[in-house]
Amino acid sequence: MKEEQDNSSKRKGYVGEWEESVTGGIGYIGSWQVRQQDEKLKIFKADLRSPESFNAAMEGCRRVLHVSAPMDFQDNEPEAVLTQRSVDGALGIVKSCLRSKTVKRAVHTSSISAMCFNKENVERMDESFWTDVDYVRSEHNSYVSSYAISKTETEKAVSEVATEHGLDLVTIIPPIVVGPFICPKMHG
Repeated sequence: MKEEQDNSSKRKGYVGEWEESVTGGIGYIGSWQVRQQDEKLKIFKADLRSPESFNAAMEGCRRVLHVSAPMDFQDNEPEAVLTQRSVDGALGIVKSCLRSKTVKRAVHTSSISAMCFNKENVERMDESFWTDVDYVRSEHNSYVSSYAISKTETEKAVSEVATEHGLDLVTIIPPIVVGPFICPKMHG
């Protein structure tokens, strides 16, 4: 009986150890990840502007699905500010994973925009391809450039720190995200 109680405390969302933490639960991808959870959830309030706010959500979990990213649909924020917030937030999440000592794998959601904007004309791309941020700044409108540059710089920074500290990091690069919004603050 004692063994059953110990195992039940390690299921997703229960106080104590749980399997996954999802960042960006109010965003498009994050909200769908949260909706797919089949266990009770424990909700943490965290903000990319305050990277240490993710510590509690990482403590005790085994996997982190990092899908949060700052977005500026109205192009009100300078590219450098958006990029710095994205990099600082993502690095804060990686550092929270490392501090936790329980996170075994982190999944970072990047974007095709982190690798496809450059002057090269190639048929195939791999992990060695990066968006040329200077090219993007000179050739694309500010919303596209802010998004592409922030995704590129964030992915590079996260990959470097994870490699340096031995964190098992998987990066996914969706080419496009479409579908109905389930979050009340997002417009479909």
